[in-house]
Amino acid sequence: MPKITPTIVCLKTKKGLYLKNNFVRRDNNLYYAIMKFWCTVIFIFVVALFAEEREWLSDALLGEPFTVRSLDAGVAPRYHATLVHYPFVSVNQAASAAGSDSASAGESRVSKASILYIHGFNDYFFQRELAQKMDSAGYSFYAIDLHKYGRSRREGETLGELRDISEYYPELDSAVAVIRRAEGDSAALVLMGHSTGGLIASLYAADRRNGAGIAAIVLNSPFFEMNYIWPVRRLAVPLLSAIGSRFPNVGIPRGKNINYDRSLLRNYDGEWMYDTLLKVPGSLPVDLGWIRAIHQGHERIQQGLHLNTPVLVMHSGCSYREDDWSEEYTRCDAVLNVDDIREYGAHLGEKVRLERIEGGLHDLVLSHEPARDNVYKAMFDFLDDSLTTHH
Repeated sequence: MPKITPTIVCLKTKKGLYLKNNFVRRDNNLYYAIMKFWCTVIFIFVVALFAEEREWLSDALLGEPFTVRSLDAGVAPRYHATLVHYPFVSVNQAASAAGSDSASAGESRVSKASILYIHGFNDYFFQRELAQKMDSAGYSFYAIDLHKYGRSRREGETLGELRDISEYYPELDSAVAVIRRAEGDSAALVLMGHSTGGLIASLYAADRRNGAGIAAIVLNSPFFEMNYIWPVRRLAVPLLSAIGSRFPNVGIPRGKNINYDRSLLRNYDGEWMYDTLLKVPGSLPVDLGWIRAIHQGHERIQQGLHLNTPVLVMHSGCSYREDDWSEEYTRCDAVLNVDDIREYGAHLGEKVRLERIEGGLHDLVLSHEPARDNVYKAMFDFLDDSLTTHH
């Protein structure tokens, strides 16, 4: 006798909600109540399942194959961030898309690790080549636009406003959770931070059990000290930070030197294009609340951290910041003092590797060749070493 598999169907009729189980109908009140409950549970589950599938959308800024999804994190939720993904394609998927059957199951491409990139101040994720390079090297790539930046900024918000570095932790936790669900809990996770993103990544890792669960950290010109003369750094900034605890909304005029932007933009002396409404030429205006948040972060970094995770600290071979344009802007860090990066980067933990990139710009992955190739070589060599040890 053939085995009969029960079939359950939720039906909504004029008389109410019924269970259809192998074409037998029950319509007493208790049965109705039970089935209404289970049909509601099933409905919620199905909606949640399909919502998970739909939440990744095509990225309006970078286009295909980049996708984005929203992250709401914090109290109420308080902050809105955006996770950007460059889909990792296996060998089998690539062969299928090309109409080829040459890829066997044994040839399936497996990600070495998942990268979570954190941008800097007055910035957002637009570094298409970085995602492509990481993907080609075998890494799943994700980037986050932090709240009040880039894709995440909402009407009425002040671009880049900040009161405490830890504001970013809930959205980073959410991003990590999304990545873990997509890639698997056992997949290695690498944090990558540029400039202020390097400061955030370092403190976030320190406050998450000194990097437990993070396989490696890659820092691209991390922002570990204000690039001012000694009296300003040691006297004025601490004073402004203290005042910022009482008067956080007092503004400070923005910088107007656009030479760094000139070294990046394709229509000047650079190779790249980005939205200058999201990455504003010169700088953003800040307030004393922002000064206080950054200063408190710097104090922690300069006292030394105890990260157990391998850390790569990369910086340019020189710094240059003058009002007039010079070719030095095409081969030096125009934002930070590289000596500060090297000094404080050395004390992040016991497994720090320092790399000087001659000819590198502040955002090293936007440098001219051959410096840019040297950046990727340093990153991949470090990750190969660190992930081998991690596994």
